[in-house]
Amino acid sequence: MSFPETIVLHPGEEKVQYSAARGIPLGQRAVINDRVFRWTRNGATALSTARLCQESVIVSGHGGDVVVQAAAAVGARTVTITNNTTAMTANMYAAGYMWGNDEAGEGPGYRIKSHPAIAATANGVITLEDDDTIRVALTTVSQVGFRRNLYDNVVVNPTTPTGVPVGVTCLAITADYYFWLQTWGPAAVLGNGTLIVGYMVSPGATTAGSVDVYPLNSVDGSGQQPIVGVVSRVVPSTEFSWIDLRIAP
Repeated sequence: MSFPETIVLHPGEEKVQYSAARGIPLGQRAVINDRVFRWTRNGATALSTARLCQESVIVSGHGGDVVVQAAAAVGARTVTITNNTTAMTANMYAAGYMWGNDEAGEGPGYRIKSHPAIAATANGVITLEDDDTIRVALTTVSQVGFRRNLYDNVVVNPTTPTGVPVGVTCLAITADYYFWLQTWGPAAVLGNGTLIVGYMVSPGATTAGSVDVYPLNSVDGSGQQPIVGVVSRVVPSTEFSWIDLRIAP
């Protein structure tokens, strides 16, 4: 089943969760007037409502330097790799991405359609989406990296970031369930500290899933945290302020 680039939801449909994918592709965009949502799968831990979420945590050994085991010519749809020391579960990276990290073929990114379970240090075949074939040939000295779909296996945004923020929950979400994650427009979000109307906010540095005034949240003092929205209405700290989200339009 194919979907349009954007689905129009009825008010209230964003506040429902589902145990199965319902045939909707991860990351599918949906709107309700001035609000934008993405079809998302929760990770292994339940999420509370109105919490900022982060993409899945990077898996050790899969972020780059995975060796290509057999050459892949221009036009190929499969790439055989030698996995690093962390096993890949079946279709762990389906709907996610592989990119050329080093040596021949470095640079281009490709959308992954499927792959089997690949044990640590074992060889396995990565199948790309039908039209997203290899554009720069890979050789046995090439290295690639893998990243899950941004909206697959999300977690509450931690106080020390381990990925990028992706959106805010509209209701409490059961572990491993699917739901509409809000990425743009007005939303209730857990506030931390003293928010100020009209000021930008970033992920909270002391309370997971919250937002702080930017750049007061800077973990290392550099002010380099991402901006996730602008304050519209303020309530006391640890309550839920009205934030105009600016994550993914």
